[in-house]
Amino acid sequence: MASIQNNPSQLYRITYEAYSKFANAINRCSNLNEVGTVAEKHLKYILNFHLLKITIEQQNKFIEYSLSKNEIVVKNKELDDLNSLDKKLLDTGIPVRTSNIPDDLVDHRLNTGTLENPLLWAWLFDKGDHRMLISLIADDNRSFATRDIEILKLAADCFDAKFKEISLKKELAKKNNILEDALNTIKVQNNEINEINRNQKEIIRKRTNEITLKNKKLLKISVLNAHNVKEPLSRIQGIIELFDIMDDESCRNELLPMLKVSAEEMDEVVKKVIDMASKELIHLNADKK
Repeated sequence: MASIQNNPSQLYRITYEAYSKFANAINRCSNLNEVGTVAEKHLKYILNFHLLKITIEQQNKFIEYSLSKNEIVVKNKELDDLNSLDKKLLDTGIPVRTSNIPDDLVDHRLNTGTLENPLLWAWLFDKGDHRMLISLIADDNRSFATRDIEILKLAADCFDAKFKEISLKKELAKKNNILEDALNTIKVQNNEINEINRNQKEIIRKRTNEITLKNKKLLKISVLNAHNVKEPLSRIQGIIELFDIMDDESCRNELLPMLKVSAEEMDEVVKKVIDMASKELIHLNADKK
């Protein structure tokens, strides 16, 4: 039976079948941990490597995903935290293929001294609104060739799309939380305003009832006082009219005593009116306080 390595069409078919499984599994992921689990399970069937790092730029920050010896690590980094290779790629954009592997690229999970003819590959991909860095270490036992770059790009695009989706969902969830908090605040404020309005309406209703009652009292006092004042005033007016038809002695002996009595009665009524009005005014002022 012919070797698969010597049958390119069969090799590519198997590779792309493995890639399809990887892509479908990635699409079903809802967080970065699930992405890491899928990568650890499927990437080994489509690519050969000892270490794979994918770093995606997001708003001047970076998410670094690395896979080595079936161990997945996801880190959030600033520009200053990137290794020397990634910084050089960001500056130049020139792909790298070298046996000179920087020390700060390899972490404790991989000892390049145990590898046979290790080789470092690295690329910078400009996605328009962001950039993506990929670095890969392979050797003679796990060889990576130029023909594998295309499938690596496809896998990297899957990572990129999924990371962007997860990031957008997080941002959307964050904004939804902010909007929900704002909505709750508005609801609380509306409730407070409605309560204030209800209190104001109740205060206005009570004040209106009080004013109506006081006006009724004042009207009653006015009618009563007007009636009490009218009687002695009418008598005084009638007596004054008699002065024109009676002689001086009659006026002095008869009318003046009557006029004096009516004036005294009028004075008593006026005093009562003033006293009642003063008491009501005092009561009104006390209610206002």
